[in-house]
Amino acid sequence: MAVVKETVKCPYCREPIAAEATRCKHCHAELADKPKKRSSRLARLNTFRIGFLSGLAFCIVMAILIYFQFFAGN
Repeated sequence: MAVVKETVKCPYCREPIAAEATRCKHCHAELADKPKKRSSRLARLNTFRIGFLSGLAFCIVMAILIYFQFFAGN
């Protein structure tokens, strides 16, 4: 058995593995395609922004439809 000098943490299970490993010995995940790191704050901000803007657009459309239904007919 070879002695491993350099270790890194597996991006999936966070266990220490050899730096040149292609598969995790703990969770058996393929390490060729490491997960992309994305800020969770950025993801939450984008989700909130999209939801807020679509809700605002919905309210504006509904207000216009209500206006034309009840007040523009006179």
